[in-house]
Amino acid sequence: MTLDEGGKELYKFRGFITNRVLDGIAAGIQDVLAVYPNTEKSYRKIFSIYVEIAQNIIFYSAKRIEIPDDEAGYGTLTISEADGAITISGENNVTETQKNKLSSIFDHLDGMSVDEIKAAHQEKMMSQFDDSDSKGGGLGYYDIARKTKGNIQAEFYERNGELQFKITAKIETNK
Repeated sequence: MTLDEGGKELYKFRGFITNRVLDGIAAGIQDVLAVYPNTEKSYRKIFSIYVEIAQNIIFYSAKRIEIPDDEAGYGTLTISEADGAITISGENNVTETQKNKLSSIFDHLDGMSVDEIKAAHQEKMMSQFDDSDSKGGGLGYYDIARKTKGNIQAEFYERNGELQFKITAKIETNK
């Protein structure tokens, strides 16, 4: 599935993201989304997807800096609006090992019905996470897929010799 990111860019951040940065960005996004009346019913979904994508950059970006008492990953976060939908995307560097894990998650999600996504999300919530490199065993991606009714896409590409991961999620706001 391909999600079009065209339209009006409402918010974009590129740089090192920490939990403190995320808190500040979140307040700004709340203000920006409040201006768009069609986001009122789906604000919580939009916001929680945005936070999930931001946390994935913070926790898992391969491009990192060490800071005291926090984590910092480098990436790009974007929110755009077009044709009655809000698109949230995130991009960051990944390792080949991370690519393999992410590919497995998105291969599993690809082609699932809305009901199958809900069931897979519930199953993930009830299961034990045995991956020491993961804070949630991929649960966040299943949650995003559930909230977007499957309007989620993952892609990998190279930029300047570095492996990149991009996730795009779309929320229909006019329904």
